[in-house]
Amino acid sequence: MDLSGVYNLINSEFKVIQRDKDIICVASLNGENYPETTIKLTLNKVSNFYEIFEVVRGNEYKVDEFTDEYKSILALYIFSKNKLEVRKYDVNVHNEIENASSLNYIQKIFKNNLDEQYYSFLVLKPNRIILEKSSNDRYNVLFLGKSDSKVYIDKSRKLNSAAGVQFNFSLKLKLFYDLIDVIEVKTDSDFIETLKTLYLLG
Repeated sequence: MDLSGVYNLINSEFKVIQRDKDIICVASLNGENYPETTIKLTLNKVSNFYEIFEVVRGNEYKVDEFTDEYKSILALYIFSKNKLEVRKYDVNVHNEIENASSLNYIQKIFKNNLDEQYYSFLVLKPNRIILEKSSNDRYNVLFLGKSDSKVYIDKSRKLNSAAGVQFNFSLKLKLFYDLIDVIEVKTDSDFIETLKTLYLLG
């Protein structure tokens, strides 16, 4: 998808509350007139410098910076999907995970509700949300980022609690790859990892 196509997605899926030559600011389509959270992209096309900010109750928090307009607009779209859209989770599945009596049973719940390509139990695999054994019967949840570096989502939780986090983020990872397929991102793998981190962790 080209630059104008991504702009069209932003215009159709979010409320664009400011747009001029050096700023784009978006809010949730279903939000109030004065939303608490907005996402802002500053564009300096002369020096090729683009910055994304999350704005919460008037306070700006820098998220990332780019030297390419196309990448910055893609990042604005993906980050806004993460921060401004409400995702629905299946309460019944979460209750099952919470009440599961063993790791084997949790694995069965995952297998019945989610494609195995999005998660891994106790084995480090790329492009998956991983449940890692820690100490004292505690577990971590992570994924492998650039150069297979460990990116932790949560640490030192009890099994059922960690599995609940893992399930949420495995679903989120699926949604991310669905998005990437829809907008047909044609860019380098490092940037895909940047987008993934923005979508999963923001």
